[in-house]
Amino acid sequence: MKPKKALFLIVNYFNEKEVIEFVESQLGGMLNADVLATVIDNGSGNPGLLDKMKQSNEFVSVYHPEDNLGYFGAANYGLDQYTQTCSVLPDFIIICNSDISFAGDNFISELITISEMKDFDILGPDVYSDFLKYHQNPYIVRRISRRRMKMYYWLTANVILYTLFTLVHLIKRRLFRSGQLLAKEDMQVYAIHGSFMVFRKSYFDRGGSIQYPLLLFGEELFIAETALKKGFKLIFEPSLKIIHKQHATTGTFKSSRAVHLMHQSYSWLITNFFEQSK
Repeated sequence: MKPKKALFLIVNYFNEKEVIEFVESQLGGMLNADVLATVIDNGSGNPGLLDKMKQSNEFVSVYHPEDNLGYFGAANYGLDQYTQTCSVLPDFIIICNSDISFAGDNFISELITISEMKDFDILGPDVYSDFLKYHQNPYIVRRISRRRMKMYYWLTANVILYTLFTLVHLIKRRLFRSGQLLAKEDMQVYAIHGSFMVFRKSYFDRGGSIQYPLLLFGEELFIAETALKKGFKLIFEPSLKIIHKQHATTGTFKSSRAVHLMHQSYSWLITNFFEQSK
């Protein structure tokens, strides 16, 4: 198989109608940009819908793992399936949610142009949440301290405490836009938002990985710390614009199980990356 310009890795979790709409309406018009879409089905009420979409769209592949592999786990599974067919990676590997839309019609063409002018291994576009009315990138500009990571760890130990923290944080953002950096030019940052991550082929050629061992949460920090450790350049690019719709999979206010998974992710991240930090 001839390598494509971009491979989109999209994870479905009982959200197949939204996934189908995203693939067909958002990616379907990009065929002239040499795009492939791989959908990994972590759980579905009607898996036949995804298979039907595959049959009518030759740029789409659909895989049904036996278990729920999590966000990055499923994305990594999809990438493995691709490399079994084609040993040469595309120019770009994009992990993204299905609840996003492109602000323009030429995202991949614009990405290619940017890549010819700018050096990066990982890129985050301008992600605007139409629910929060907030730009979610740059996600984190400077590295988080171990003390702050410990604070998040303890906050997620109790679902009520974390819900109150989320409510205060949401009100603060909605009313005051506090702490938001509205960058007008590209900049190197610590972390980008997980709803849309662009990995250049160089990330994987130089030993980068998306083999995150946890089911959910903390993927942004895992990539940020991997970039720091291996010397990858991670940038925020405001000229590329994404609209992030209401969070369909995990929601703004987390369930007890979700908060528990967040707690586990902070524990793992602290142990593996922040134990020696101040």
